[in-house]
Parts: sequence; structure tokens; C-alpha cells
Amino acid sequence: MADARACLCAILLLSSSAAHAQLSGSAGIVSDYLYRGISLSSGKAAPRLAVNYDGADGWYAGGQVISAQLSGATGRSAQWLGYAGYARQLASGVSWEAGVSRYAFPQRPGWHFNEVTGGVALDNVSARLSYAPDYLGLGTRTWYGEVNGGKDLPDVSHLPGMRLRAFWHIGYLGSVHAAPGAMIGRHDVRLGVQGGWNDWRAELSFDAARKRKTGGVYDYGGDPRTTHEVVLGISRMF
Repeated sequence: MADARACLCAILLLSSSAAHAQLSGSAGIVSDYLYRGISLSSGKAAPRLAVNYDGADGWYAGGQVISAQLSGATGRSAQWLGYAGYARQLASGVSWEAGVSRYAFPQRPGWHFNEVTGGVALDNVSARLSYAPDYLGLGTRTWYGEVNGGKDLPDVSHLPGMRLRAFWHIGYLGSVHAAPGAMIGRHDVRLGVQGGWNDWRAELSFDAARKRKTGGVYDYGGDPRTTHEVVLGISRMF
């Protein structure tokens, strides 16, 4: 929940074998809004609203809005993410997806950027690769590779309807043919557990990121080269 892979989010690989279209959403709050290891809420809690549409033929679309505060900004502002794409599951059990995303930051209009993404998944492991031709308006082409996994934990028998799942994430953001002073390199890792009870969801994770020093500067100026924190998120599905 803390990553707008996440993203926000994170967008899950979808199976085209769904029998019918489905519209879903969630509303909640995270203790810190992290995007690929970097806080986009100045380390503060941020409420978030998300919606997603899964078509019966494999097409999907959705988005989220979160009230957060960018580093150096004087107040909160809505930050937007919209995405759309297509996903299909093969007879072998492997799923694949391809899609596009749009990130918008009203506080920093120059930061708006687009991404294209492709990915595959099998059982409880997925891998995705995203490409942005102008990342955060820096004039730098970037790619982001990530691997995600999870495992359902034993049922909590004394709490009917309770579900638990452990998860992990490893990602790397790199630049393509950028000038030395504009090069971007950052690793990020997430380890955590998700819990669900009826329509409620909770997530607790440990998040860490490390930036690569290039050309005598770091990719976010004076930000620390290494960061780590524990993030809590709570939401209700609808």
C-alpha cells in the first residue's frame, strides 16, 4: 500500500479468464506515501482513494488520488496516478501484461511524466519493467525493474474471515544515456505482511532505499543516500 507501484501502487497482473467485468476501489491512509523508496508526503501520513476496473476481455484501467506534500512544498496537494492496459493468462499458467501510466503533481507541474510497463507473473512471483521517456521532468529517460512475491500465511482460525499474507519487493531505478550529473540509480526493498478481514485491509512493511552516487551528486539533491522506515497502511474496500 505504501508504494504507488505501487503504486501504486502496484498494479497486479490480471487474468483475462475473468467471467465478467468488475469495478472495485478502496479508501484509506498510509503513515508515509513512498514511491520507489522515496517519500512523496514529506514523511507524513497521507489519505488515499483508488478505483480499478477489470474488463472481462482482459482490459483494465484505474487510478488513485492521494493528499500528500512534496519535499519543500508549503502545503498538501492532490497527487494523481492513472493507468490502463491489457493482461492475459496463457494456458501454461503464465500471465503477462502491458500498460501505460500517467503521474501528475499539481504542486510541481514540471514533474508530470508518463510510463509504459510490461510484466509477467507465475504463481506467487511477478516481474515488471517500466520505461519513462522524461522521468519527473528531468529530461532523463529511466527504466524501473521490479520483482514481487508473496505467500499466504496459515489461517487465523479463531478469527473467521481473517486472511494474512507475507510479501516482498525488490526494485531498481536506472537512467538511460543520461549526462553524469543527471544519472539516476536507486535500489529499494520492501518486506511486510498484509492482513484482511471482510472489507478491511491493513499492511505493515519495512521499506529501505539506497541511492547510487553518480557525477558527484545524488539524484534527489540533499536527500540521504540511504533511507529506511516502517510504514503502516489501513484501507477499506468497496
